[in-house]
Amino acid sequence: MIAISDDNGTYIYDLSIEEDDTTKVNNEEEGGGVEGEIPPQLLFVHSGGEMTKEVHWHPQIPSCVATTSLSGFSVFIPSNL
Repeated sequence: MIAISDDNGTYIYDLSIEEDDTTKVNNEEEGGGVEGEIPPQLLFVHSGGEMTKEVHWHPQIPSCVATTSLSGFSVFIPSNL
């Protein structure tokens, strides 16, 4: 699991997730595979802050993330983790 932030939001990825080869083949046959598609590793997007600068996992609360941004602090637990 990795938490990444940029000026637009905070993103939680699980790098252990791999795309299923059968799904990938079926999408290519049907003309799928749209550029800019959401990767399967992306689990959660938090867009509650303006110009997010830092993101940290809480040391004692599992799945709790804290961010600092121009608009203030955000502390949240993603619903799907």
